[in-house]
Formats: sequence, C-alpha cells, structure tokens
Amino acid sequence: MEQRFYYSIASGSSGNCGLYVAGDTAVLIDLGVSLRKITSALAEVGLTLGHIAGVLITHDHIDHVKGLPMFLKKAEAPVFASHDTALALSIKHPQAKERLHTFAGGDGFTVGGIAVRSFETPHDAAGSVGYILEHAGCRFGFATDLGFVPGEIARQLRGCEAVVLESNHDPYMLQAGPYPYPLKQRVGGPRGHLSNPDCAVCAAELVKSGTKTLILAHLSEHNNMPELALEQTKNAVRGLPPCRIVVAPRERMEAPIVLTEEEQCSLFG
Repeated sequence: MEQRFYYSIASGSSGNCGLYVAGDTAVLIDLGVSLRKITSALAEVGLTLGHIAGVLITHDHIDHVKGLPMFLKKAEAPVFASHDTALALSIKHPQAKERLHTFAGGDGFTVGGIAVRSFETPHDAAGSVGYILEHAGCRFGFATDLGFVPGEIARQLRGCEAVVLESNHDPYMLQAGPYPYPLKQRVGGPRGHLSNPDCAVCAAELVKSGTKTLILAHLSEHNNMPELALEQTKNAVRGLPPCRIVVAPRERMEAPIVLTEEEQCSLFG
C-alpha cells in the first residue's frame, strides 16, 4: 500500500502552509510562511523543494502567499491558482505571471499522481477556493477560510478519508476580544472565517459519511483556544463512527499525520 500523509507546516492568521504526500507525489497547499521555514519543515520529513510536484494556492491573502516570491526564485514546481487569484497575485508579484497555472473554480487537474478538484469558497478574497485531492481511490479535503459551509462544499467533502477543516474562532471570544468592531463583523460574517460551532456541525456530517481523520486548522490566536475547538468537535461526533481529531498548531506539527495503516511514512530517499 502506498503511503499518504499530511504535515501542517503553519496554520493560523500568521501564516498557512501544508504538505500532502500520496505515493511519490508531494504537494504544498499555500505558501504563507518564509521559504526558510518551508524548506526546514520539508527537511524534517526527508524532502527538499525538488520533491514538490506542485503548489495549490487557496487565495491571495498574505498569510497564504507570503513565501510565494522566494519560492518562484528557488523552486521549479508549478503553482496553481484560480483565475481571479492569479490575477491578484500577478498585480502584486509580476514575476509570478508566467509561472501560474490557472483554472476556474470547480475545475479539476492533475499534479503528479494526484487528481485535484477545486471548489469555490465563501471568503472575502478574489477567487478563493478549497481542494479535493484524490489518489488510489482515497480522497483528501482541504477547506479553510470560509465564512460558512455551503451545501455544495459539504457535498464535495463527503466521503473524504481525511479533511483539513477550518475552526477559526469561538463566537464569544471574538465578540469579547480585542478586534475593532468592523473586523469582528468581517471574521464572523458569511465571507469571513468558520467558527468552532459551525466546524463541529460540518465535522459530524463528515464523520457520518466516512471521514476517519479531521485536522482542525486556521485557529485564531486571539479568538480561540485549541482546547475549545477540539472539545466542540469531539462533542459533535460523540457516538458516531471512530474519527481521529487533531488541531493543527500555529507552527509546524511535531510529526506528519499518517493517513495509511502503516505506522511509518515511506519518505523519499
């Protein structure tokens, strides 16, 4: 059986980047931290930039593309972004224009041995998307930076063996927190970020559909606590089929989350 694993390199408002490996294909999702941090994290699992088959960008906010300019200088892997996201990135980083592989939200394409399907997400960024990655019949979902979970997104994620799902804020902490009122409205709005309760509701539906691993991501440093996010989702799935639930830390994970039965990842030599 070929190995699959997910390794969160950074997650949160200060930066987002994840690594998904399936078989001999390694894909980065977002580049929201420095290239130094990315290469250091890759080295922890025996990889280099040369092993990356492609990069999937969700949207153009700085916490998702901070490392893009340097990545374009140092790496050769193709970078995929929706048409609107690519346009926004090309305005900010003209050097990116010739390197971006663009698609319409909802389109599918292939990166190495992985079939990728995009889906549009409700977020206040041009062309914001999430992704489904499929390899050897197993599906991995990535859905962060969404103010709510539309029925179409829930349908797309249904049946994924593992899902990275946003659990950004606790509504009470957000309202009582330090953010100015307009920012509170934005974060908690329908084009902002997913709350713990909304994440929990979606998580329960995913577990019912067969999801075995849930990775709670993009937690707010000021308006959430890992314990709160974890507790709400665990309560929502109590009594349902077994599911492993972990919280992606702001910095990189101590070890990859293996998505196959073997205990150790089969890393590249």
